[in-house]
Amino acid sequence: MINKFASFVLVIALVSTLGGSSAFANSPTKPDAKRNVADVPGETEISDKNKVQPNEKLKADMVKLVADAKAGKIAPAERPQIQPAKSNNLSKGTKIAIGVGIAVAVIAIIVVVHTRNHLFDGFSAF
Repeated sequence: MINKFASFVLVIALVSTLGGSSAFANSPTKPDAKRNVADVPGETEISDKNKVQPNEKLKADMVKLVADAKAGKIAPAERPQIQPAKSNNLSKGTKIAIGVGIAVAVIAIIVVVHTRNHLFDGFSAF
């Protein structure tokens, strides 16, 4: 019963999510009506300041940059002296102790598993 109810709720949720339309959508009242661009102020008017070609400004800036570079006014930035990062602030002895500890743990696991698997190999009740 619970499975049927849960599946019914899931189906209703999916249908309402995927099949519904947005309540906040801005749709025109008439689907065939087209937007009149001339009625909106400012869309048809383009000021003279915006008509300046961006390529002209870019070209002027590049010419100025090349002239400054040839004159020696612009020098490449110095590369910073980056110190190598330390690994993890562990001393040599600590690293050796960690390595030995891991080796001992692996050997102990091997011995315990071997002993457990072969504990009753020679045992015979009869």
